[in-house]
Amino acid sequence: MLIPLALGLIILVIGLALGARSLPRPALERFARRQGLLVTPYNGDHVIAYLRAVRSWRGAGLLGGIAFSLYFLGNLNFLFLLYGWLAGVLVAEFQLAATRPRRRDGRRLELVPRAHMVLWWLVALACWAMAGVSVVRSFTGEVGVAERFFLAIPPVVALAVHLVLRDLSGRAVPAGTMDLVAAEFAARRTSARVLLAGGGAVTFLTTGVLLVGVLPAPAPPPLTIELGPLPSIRFAVVQPDQDRWEMWTERGQPMPLSAADPSGPFAASGDGAHVIYRDRGTGRLVYRGPNREGAAELPGRGEIVFSRDGRHAAIGTSLVDTETGAAVTVNAARIIGIGGDRVVGTAGPRALPGTPASEVLVFDLRGALLSRAPLDPSLDVRLTPDGTKLAVLTFDDIVSMDPATGEVLGRKRLKLPPRTADQASLGWSADGRLLIKAEPGSADGPGHYLVDVRTGAAEALEEMPEPRAGLVYGSVT
Repeated sequence: MLIPLALGLIILVIGLALGARSLPRPALERFARRQGLLVTPYNGDHVIAYLRAVRSWRGAGLLGGIAFSLYFLGNLNFLFLLYGWLAGVLVAEFQLAATRPRRRDGRRLELVPRAHMVLWWLVALACWAMAGVSVVRSFTGEVGVAERFFLAIPPVVALAVHLVLRDLSGRAVPAGTMDLVAAEFAARRTSARVLLAGGGAVTFLTTGVLLVGVLPAPAPPPLTIELGPLPSIRFAVVQPDQDRWEMWTERGQPMPLSAADPSGPFAASGDGAHVIYRDRGTGRLVYRGPNREGAAELPGRGEIVFSRDGRHAAIGTSLVDTETGAAVTVNAARIIGIGGDRVVGTAGPRALPGTPASEVLVFDLRGALLSRAPLDPSLDVRLTPDGTKLAVLTFDDIVSMDPATGEVLGRKRLKLPPRTADQASLGWSADGRLLIKAEPGSADGPGHYLVDVRTGAAEALEEMPEPRAGLVYGSVT
């Protein structure tokens, strides 16, 4: 429904831009009155041509903003309407400049008060500074496509307005009678004022939207309705033949979750009572817990890490309180874990052996940095549920480290049966043992073990499915 409507509006815009040339007499009289201009036979055609051009292109731009707002957002957004209108203002000035002589006599007209120009330059410089900061930030973190688009608008508008103002003030006034010269000056002064007001509004509002962090977005479809709290789960896995996620409860019963997108991420807390998944209907991340009848949307994107009790979750570098929905940004490249009142991350992504050392970063739950220490980025590291230690899994040992200092607190030999080199840490059991997967050396060997980090002793888990990609772990006992 929206696509035909948008196409119809775009066609209407083109028709207005090419053919709308009517000018009501009241519009001409209003312009003359506001500018203190006497319309005569010598300047009448000049004024009428100016008003026809600016009125038709501004109207076309406004309708274009409506069309794009409906097409891309599904609703009317004031910013998009303002963008379209300003685009029409600029196009009208380009057209008028193309029909006027390009002579320059070295003198510049003062079309607006100097204080207004100083204010405009301050706004323009602030926009360029913000664009520069965003470029620098893009090297250290991911900047979304929508944010990049809105970041580009203020500097582009500032440059376009500057060039048009420069042309208006520097282009020579056409030779002619005094009333023709007065009409040309009145037209340029009107254009300059409209450009400053429109350009200032666009740059100011767009910059404000970026600072607040609430970008215009399409009207979201409703969440997939699935009521009732979820039971605690041991693990979850995609069933490709049924195109859905299937969760296995602590009682060993399968439970389908049709609302979860089988091609999207899925994460469960260590107690198995909290899950985050991508909603099949909307494509957005949602949270469900034991005390919630339905799903709640969550901000952020990227790897999902839960605290064991499910109260906090890191989505990429956004730390979310699942109970209140409040979120803060953690200035880390990757979050290792959340435990106690600590969030532990790294300054760089996980890398291959031999990569230069990175850092382990410790934050509080408000995102404030508490400490940093050197860390090998190739290590398989997992934060203990209480947030006091890091467990580092190697092929032969289990190592305990202090995340605040990087100091090794203990090292124990892994007491595992013969296995291949394919092993990894996966989570924690209810009694504080480390869950790992270890590819068995024999065809009938178990694939999951619980390792006591204090002794290195390992217990095989016989009831878990074979390790495979996409298997999500919840409560393990």
